[in-house]
Amino acid sequence: MTASSSASKPISTESLENAAKNIDSALQSDRQYSELDALLRNARHAGGTLTGMTDGDYPSLSSQGLASVPLIGPVRHVPLPAELSEQFAHVQCNCFMGLLPTIQRGWVTIDTEIYFWNYETGGDLAYYEGLAEVVLSVGLVVPKPGVFQPHIKFLLVVCTASEVVVLGVTFESEGDDQYALMHLQPNPLFSLSSDGINMVQVRGTPEGRIFLAGANGHLYELQYQSYLSWFGKRCKLVNQSSSYFSFLVPSALRFGENDPIVQIEYDQTRQLLYTRSDNGSIYVYDLAEDGQGISSVCSISQDAILSEAVRAANNPHGLDSSNFKPLVSICPIKKSESVSLALLGVTSSGVRLYFSINAASLGGRYSSLSLAHIRMPPGFAPNGPPQRPLNVHLANLARGNVQMCMSQNDSIDVVWSISPDTFGITSSLQETSITTAIEGRVWALEESPEPCLFEAKVAGTRTLPPTIVCQHVKPVQRTILLTSQGTFILTSLRPVDQLLHLLESSNGMDTEAIANFYKLHSEKEGCATALILTCNSVGTDHLIASSAARSFFKFGGEPTLRSGTLSNASVGQTSNHSLLASSNTTMLNTSQSRDPAQLGGAIMPNEVVYSGKHAGICLYFARLLAPLWDGKLVEDNQTPHLISRFTCDDLAWFTEQLSGLKSFLDDYAPLSLSELPTDSPHRAGPTGGRVQAEALERNSVLQLRLLVQYSVEALELWRELCEYQFHLVAERLPANIKEDLCRTTFRDLVVSGKQITVALINALMERYFGDSNLTDALSARLREICPNLYGAADLKTTKANELLQSAKHQTNKTEQTSMLHKSLELFKQVTVNIDLAGICNQFASVGFYEGIVELCLATAAEQDNQNLAVHLTHTGEDVGEQLLVARRHCYTCITNTLNNLLAMSQGASGIHNNTGVKVSSAAEAEKQLTTMLDFCYLSTDEVFHVFLYEWLIGNGLVNRLLAIKSSYLEPYLRRAAKQPDNLQILDIMWKYYEKEKNYSAAARILAKLADRDREGDSFSLWDRIDYISRAILCAKACTTSLNNEGEFLHELEDKMDVAQLQLNIYSSLEQMTSNPAAQAALSDLNRLIDISTLYSDYAEKFNLAESQLAIIHCAGHHDPLLVQKLWRELLSQEINSTQHLPQVSVMSSLRNKILLLGNIYQAAEKFFPTQFIVQQLEVISCKSGWDQGWVVDTMLQIPTSHSHLHSTYTSLLQMKLPCWEQLGAPYHLHIVMSLLLTSYVSHLNNVPLLERKPILSEIQDVIDAHVVDLQASVSAGSDITSALSRFKALQASFNKY
Repeated sequence: MTASSSASKPISTESLENAAKNIDSALQSDRQYSELDALLRNARHAGGTLTGMTDGDYPSLSSQGLASVPLIGPVRHVPLPAELSEQFAHVQCNCFMGLLPTIQRGWVTIDTEIYFWNYETGGDLAYYEGLAEVVLSVGLVVPKPGVFQPHIKFLLVVCTASEVVVLGVTFESEGDDQYALMHLQPNPLFSLSSDGINMVQVRGTPEGRIFLAGANGHLYELQYQSYLSWFGKRCKLVNQSSSYFSFLVPSALRFGENDPIVQIEYDQTRQLLYTRSDNGSIYVYDLAEDGQGISSVCSISQDAILSEAVRAANNPHGLDSSNFKPLVSICPIKKSESVSLALLGVTSSGVRLYFSINAASLGGRYSSLSLAHIRMPPGFAPNGPPQRPLNVHLANLARGNVQMCMSQNDSIDVVWSISPDTFGITSSLQETSITTAIEGRVWALEESPEPCLFEAKVAGTRTLPPTIVCQHVKPVQRTILLTSQGTFILTSLRPVDQLLHLLESSNGMDTEAIANFYKLHSEKEGCATALILTCNSVGTDHLIASSAARSFFKFGGEPTLRSGTLSNASVGQTSNHSLLASSNTTMLNTSQSRDPAQLGGAIMPNEVVYSGKHAGICLYFARLLAPLWDGKLVEDNQTPHLISRFTCDDLAWFTEQLSGLKSFLDDYAPLSLSELPTDSPHRAGPTGGRVQAEALERNSVLQLRLLVQYSVEALELWRELCEYQFHLVAERLPANIKEDLCRTTFRDLVVSGKQITVALINALMERYFGDSNLTDALSARLREICPNLYGAADLKTTKANELLQSAKHQTNKTEQTSMLHKSLELFKQVTVNIDLAGICNQFASVGFYEGIVELCLATAAEQDNQNLAVHLTHTGEDVGEQLLVARRHCYTCITNTLNNLLAMSQGASGIHNNTGVKVSSAAEAEKQLTTMLDFCYLSTDEVFHVFLYEWLIGNGLVNRLLAIKSSYLEPYLRRAAKQPDNLQILDIMWKYYEKEKNYSAAARILAKLADRDREGDSFSLWDRIDYISRAILCAKACTTSLNNEGEFLHELEDKMDVAQLQLNIYSSLEQMTSNPAAQAALSDLNRLIDISTLYSDYAEKFNLAESQLAIIHCAGHHDPLLVQKLWRELLSQEINSTQHLPQVSVMSSLRNKILLLGNIYQAAEKFFPTQFIVQQLEVISCKSGWDQGWVVDTMLQIPTSHSHLHSTYTSLLQMKLPCWEQLGAPYHLHIVMSLLLTSYVSHLNNVPLLERKPILSEIQDVIDAHVVDLQASVSAGSDITSALSRFKALQASFNKY
């Protein structure tokens, strides 16, 4: 498929997701492998911890038709340099030899001289002869950082019988070989006495520490530094295996004494150091997590190991215990190979003893070493080969493969190679074994240091997977053996190497051995292995690649449908297509293949069982991208910069490997079934079920091809970003994209990461805006390497961004505006592919608010080109909900800018301006806010208007909202008012109608607000009264004269009257602070209550006489007895409430109350019974000893007419109530009458003469009657005298008239 055609076709994200799910499943399957400990546990039998006793532990390949499959490659022999061989004739005392695999050198000591040579080539012979004594051991270690000059790459530690010498090692590089030529510094860096202790082995650590094995059974460390210390010394030997208290331990228990240490091993993954003594005892030292400490963990003797092995074996076969001793070699097991098993011990019989290191419960990291499992060597199974390892003297463990050197005779050693690699992923440990004869005795056995590509990223937190899973990145394992005849290099073959051998030996024929290879590993594993050879363009012969492809098709199986899943639906043109045909068929043009999303509609994908070919493709893809597929793309650290997890070289390797798979799929995926050769299993013609299965599988493979293509493009893009310094590009990303990128995996980027890829490309382009030549070249490069990720729309985006950046630096305002509008038009053409928020921020930085509004609205319209969101806005239905969300997301970019302008216009400090807004003052911000809102108001997007109205309301800008002249506002308010939580909207709505002079609608909304009673409302009674008051004003302002408007106004006025009564009750209850019931009732009174409830549940309940009187007055309820009762209680309550005050204050308070109520009720005698009130007041006045004219003065102030009062008092006198006698003032009313008449007479001075005379005549008659009545009284006293004198004085005054 060409770049242009693929870029022009819309790609279904669903297709990518479907393919990605297949990769997820394959990856998950690969990660289900068992670790070494579990493999051993699953293989054990007879209840013990011993394996290797059954045929299944060492399966025979011959029985499976794979006798011709090699387990190791041809042994490569590199003889010793001729000059070195000649030196052996001059040996006088001792000759030792060993390997330095780090620098590909072997070494030989001949008495006092040391020789080095390149064991790979047999060249670069070098020697050192500056020693006076016989050399006992040699070791190469890494120097501590900062101690020596940078050109010293290694330290060579040479031990003689009396001293330890440290030499500097330098190298000259040639091409890629950095260790091509070796040079030893002539002068030692350090030289110190060994105190007569023979050091028989040297072992270094990556931290630069140097450990020495003493022949006295102690472990020593050569400590050195760059400055003088230790009393002027720069280096010294420290005994690390003895403590200050070792002399307290009996010598019989110190089994390390006089037991020479013969082997030191270091486990960098656990920071543990192991030593093995000549008697087979193991010592464990903990170097601490940082590798800088040291402490003794434990030790275990050979006898203890033997005892534990015999007990652990628990076997019914009667194994001789001699098989478990002596221990001849120990090999650390890396944490990447087993989490629980830490050490492997090998006995002279080839028995493997697996030890686990136990965690400490108190202090320290580790506490003890214990035997966890015993693995018998080949030859112990009932039907196994008769050969067994004997006289093993050397062993090595590397990535699960074990090599053991067995002394057969003085001139021949036999190497046993035991490996689990051939059997792939298994539930129990299964191994192959092979023996190889080596000329001479093997003196050194080392693994060639060739680390697995992406080893750390493949392993993660688990152990390394089986070889079959990582063989595409795992190099061939090479073991170096050193004898007096030279070096012998053994190569352990991976499954892919074995398949390669079978293909090479088949001469292009489909042999039975190849078929058995697919059976041994399963079809999918065989296909995945074949793809390594087929897709690897480097290092694979074309004929071999073709043969591997042929075996892929021949033995990869076919898809099938599960029982009962046949469908009558037609699969159309896909019925003639198979997944993949054999390699010699005619390829079809890839442009004729159909879109994967259009295929296989008749059968659900889960109804087909895919073939091994399909599974093999998924496995191969998953394994290639395993280090990055579901891992994060950027480093998970706290640095301010985003750092790519993978380098350009890493990405180049991924791209190259995946490109091979892409080419394979491009070539073979669309082949048709009809073009299969006659010897194909399909020659009889496919059944209907097979046709459907083939169609579905072909559809899935096309989706996989799509995923591979997109993955290659994503890798190419990421590499391009790294080439241009990824961290600098990432700095330009918006904050939200950065956050997303930190969480994004490669899978996410390929399947659904369009937004991130667009942002990354934009950020890359922004780095070089202003240099059109460079940006054009970069655009062309991106179009070439990732046409689906950077298409024509992306090119327009780049141009638009370039215009925008240029405009930001343009000083000519006219030119700047022109460039901004051009940029806007380009952005509007590609709204789907832009970083809307980022562009809006840049528009805001130059004050291009019109562009922000236009671009956001255009993007929103593109998201919903059928305008379904408007329907949802009107109806509230679910149709178009996602579209509505998408549109509102676009609108948010507008409101983000408005938010910042609003905050700045209000003078807020510390505003987090993330929208690019730049203003110099609050006034300028206010001006720009108004300008941008004016652009918003011009929009014809109804959905946006709704969003804008919500923003205005949410920010308290109701006045701005009400100032909008829009046909969308009233419908919005009507719809919003129907929502449950509509209080704010109703409050805005009546203001809107009032502004529009629709007073009738405003009044009704206000009335509705006054009556509103919903949970969560915070209305107070005063608020409701305010709403009613406003409603009354609006109703009165209504110009219509319809009857219902008048009735509505009357209802409002009645409601106001009741509300006022309710307010009085509220005030009264509020003063009853000591009454909990009254306080509890206050909350209920914040809602409007009908008048009957007010009376019964509040006024009457809480004995509020005044409120009761007001309620019956408002209701027009006439009940004289009730009125008198209420007045009696009212007066009594008033007196009681002021009784603690001075008399003057009590009189004043009561008078004020009477005056207040009199003004209210005087016009209605039935609610203001004057005679009853006067009687009650006179009784109070008389009882309290108040001034006798107080009641009259009070009533006159209401005002009550003199004539009415005269009639009232006359009636009271005529009633002759006994209360006056009881109060001891029988003539109290006479005196009050005299005072009233006196006031009455004075008042008549203002009455015209003609009107005055009849009144005076009547008064005179009354006075005369009172005088006669008083004179006739039988009692005498001051009251009568006082009353008579008053009346007589009045009589005298009448003589003037």
